[in-house]
Amino acid sequence: MTVSPSRFALFYALYFALLGCIAPYWGLYLHDLSFSPAEIGSLMALFGVVRILAPNMWASQAERFRGPVQMVRYAGLLTLICFSLIFITQSFVGVAMVMLAYGFFWAAMLPQYEVLCLHALGNQVDKYSRVRLWGSIGFVVSVTALGMLLNAFEVGVLPIVMWILMMLITVNSWLMPDVSHPRSPSEGGGESFWRYLFRPAIVGFILLNVLLQLSFGPYYTFFSIYLDEAGYSAAMTGVIWAVGVIAEVVLFWQFGRIMHLLSWRAWVIVSLVLTALRWLLTGVLIDSLPSLFILQILHAFSFGVMHAVSMRYVQKLFPDHFHGRAQALYSSVSFGVGGALGAWISGLLWEPMGGTLVFALAGAASLAGAVVAWLTLSPVKR
Repeated sequence: MTVSPSRFALFYALYFALLGCIAPYWGLYLHDLSFSPAEIGSLMALFGVVRILAPNMWASQAERFRGPVQMVRYAGLLTLICFSLIFITQSFVGVAMVMLAYGFFWAAMLPQYEVLCLHALGNQVDKYSRVRLWGSIGFVVSVTALGMLLNAFEVGVLPIVMWILMMLITVNSWLMPDVSHPRSPSEGGGESFWRYLFRPAIVGFILLNVLLQLSFGPYYTFFSIYLDEAGYSAAMTGVIWAVGVIAEVVLFWQFGRIMHLLSWRAWVIVSLVLTALRWLLTGVLIDSLPSLFILQILHAFSFGVMHAVSMRYVQKLFPDHFHGRAQALYSSVSFGVGGALGAWISGLLWEPMGGTLVFALAGAASLAGAVVAWLTLSPVKR
């Protein structure tokens, strides 16, 4: 039995609606708990660290489950249970433990869904983009609605909204048909899989994604706080975030029509250069709302193009029977290693250097990623 694409679309919508709570507003929630910038950066870095370990640990245990569907069912349920503890703690250690616990199970879900979705769509990444855009739509609805909600209520309502979304994700996973993804007998053989990682193209692919997500550190950790300090309301903060993701939605919807215009490597380089420009000017033009809207449109490249092309590189650089582990690796090194480093470093530098310089350093990291892409990736165009 195959899984309907609409079931994946619903998962992406709910999953990224939850991310729409975390990325723009979790830092504000931590700020409301009176944590310092260094503490906020450390907490977000811990959340990134667990995203390094969890996808690979879960992928390595795949043979213990009947298939990816059973795995995501248990991951969703345990995510919900662990996050429920946020309602009984507000201490730094307590919040850290909750974030580590629920993050460990939450991080396991997306790579498995990605493998299932691509398999159900016959590995046609243009069709995948059409399904994946529902995640962007979920994010837009979440950040916009939550921004208006936080204008009317205190930021303390945020965990309640997140808990409801986690419950819906869990229910959706248990309603999915219990299908299995075919594996080669060699899948799970660590030695042969890790041998692939020494290839220059794969090393370069991993490094450039680490640098990209490192550059996102101040954005995901402090952008909403930066906007709040600049005088923007919570509702306007939600709108600013939504503009970027709306651009991402349009990109996902139309990318299949335009991706042939450039090679994969060229798309990566262009996107990383535009991302570097985006971060540099964000720090300089934080007080200009029209400029922020324009810069947010570049999110179509910073995330949309980069993710769509990265999915293709994962499919190309690894054989079919390693796609599950490759997806987990891609998730852990980019969003895990890069995200953790970016959050931690931006937390350390935010007070002594200020937002303008921290965003400038983020731009430098993205530019370094473009250089890595130029030197290591092959100019595939198909």
